[in-house]
Amino acid sequence: MSNKVSNHLFELIKSLNKSEKRYFKLFSSRHTIGEENGYLKLFDFIDRMDTYQEDLIFMHFKGQALLNKFSITKARLYSNILRSLDSFNANTSHDAQLFRSIHCADILYNKGLYKQCEKLLKSAEKQAKKYERFNILLEIKQKQKKLIENELYTEIKAAQITKMFEEEKALIDEIKIYHQLWNVKSLLFQEINLNGNVRNEKDTLKLKELVDRIANISVKGYSTKINYLYNHIHGAYYFSVNDLECSYHHLQANVRLLEDDSTTFKNRPNLYFSVLTNIIYISTRLKKYEEAGEYLSKLKQLSTAGKSQKTLDLDIKYFSSSCSLELFLLIEKGDYHKAEELVPQIEEAYRLYGDHINSLRKAYIDFKVGIIYLSIGEYSKALNWINKVLNESKIDQKQDIYCFAQLINLILHFELDNSRFLPYAINSTKRYLKNKKRIYAFEELFLKLITRMAKSDGFFDLEEKLMPIEKELIILKADPKEQVVFEYFDFLTWVQSKLKRKSFLELKKEALQLAG
Repeated sequence: MSNKVSNHLFELIKSLNKSEKRYFKLFSSRHTIGEENGYLKLFDFIDRMDTYQEDLIFMHFKGQALLNKFSITKARLYSNILRSLDSFNANTSHDAQLFRSIHCADILYNKGLYKQCEKLLKSAEKQAKKYERFNILLEIKQKQKKLIENELYTEIKAAQITKMFEEEKALIDEIKIYHQLWNVKSLLFQEINLNGNVRNEKDTLKLKELVDRIANISVKGYSTKINYLYNHIHGAYYFSVNDLECSYHHLQANVRLLEDDSTTFKNRPNLYFSVLTNIIYISTRLKKYEEAGEYLSKLKQLSTAGKSQKTLDLDIKYFSSSCSLELFLLIEKGDYHKAEELVPQIEEAYRLYGDHINSLRKAYIDFKVGIIYLSIGEYSKALNWINKVLNESKIDQKQDIYCFAQLINLILHFELDNSRFLPYAINSTKRYLKNKKRIYAFEELFLKLITRMAKSDGFFDLEEKLMPIEKELIILKADPKEQVVFEYFDFLTWVQSKLKRKSFLELKKEALQLAG
């Protein structure tokens, strides 16, 4: 029997924490009749598996009734687990509580208990307003209308009907604005995720056209959710076009929103997590190191708070993001040796989380560790970490991280004096960039640079070839559309280290001292 059978049941069971598993067994004993022992045995057996292998299930339960119509047995077990999770999380989800109240109001209405129905709907209305659940609030309004109609309008005054109309109109307007913003946000992020940060005027105009669709929208007076979404869109847009100060402004606004209104976003810790990670990154880019450190401390506190709500997915996100951002902050500050001290922690996390870590998240960490070792002159170690990025088959090769790993790979082969391999690697990188349509101004200049370096004969020949390229790099580094390149690695300082016959680390420290 094939092991490629749908393993949704296996994935669901493996996603449960200890409390959820314990609750499922209690729930199953209360709500399953006749077959609970078979379901629990199957549940426990699958839970002990490292990988889903249906052959082993059939061997273990051979001759038992639960194998009869096994696909139905799996479907019922899957359904029971979902029902238990629904019950387990019923009191932690505001939406679930509101839907339950609405359902109970329907039951009371159908029984003719109209006053009780009205009371329950009023309570649900207060909760929906409190948590800004406007779509649910609109549904509650519809049910309240039904009650008014049922009472033949004898229990309501004209002013109340007008007030109700105005409230619904405001609700519909709120929902309309939210969906307009959501549509633009989704199109914007789809474009950004596909092509990365803009590197030419055409891509800039494409993003601007999207954001211009909401240029006439004023979010003053609207809900926290709408204000958050508005700032989220503009923060991402300005970051993509390298207007970091404007991006920082919108991120700060969202940090304040989330910290001042914990009620609306109470069950969405990912939002605060996401805003913190973004503002740490932007403040580091802007050399606001003190602010970046403060936000990083908040992120670390967030990762240790709310243990009862933590999941494996959240644990991994907290690790990968806080680790990547701390590495970036230390690299930007020139604290390479302090950054190197994080490597054992990273390796231990890789051992614990394994393949659960998103390949792209892992690639950014691997790349930064490679940059740390390159910066302190540990070229073999650097090559090992960069190769992890290049050998990761799950990464889309159009991603920026893969492109710059290719370029760093060439630098490392030059530093390691792999003269026989370097010409082949250069040609391979040229083909890759051409096929992926990734030859922008910097990439073209870099290929010219590394090709000349590979063919140089002694320092004076190298100096003659590098000096004109140094001037071009200085111009490119000042170009807002090319600055993203130097975020990955300070290519200019690396070239200058060759011209001045100093180590990269020595020059970086000198530059930081002058800046300080």
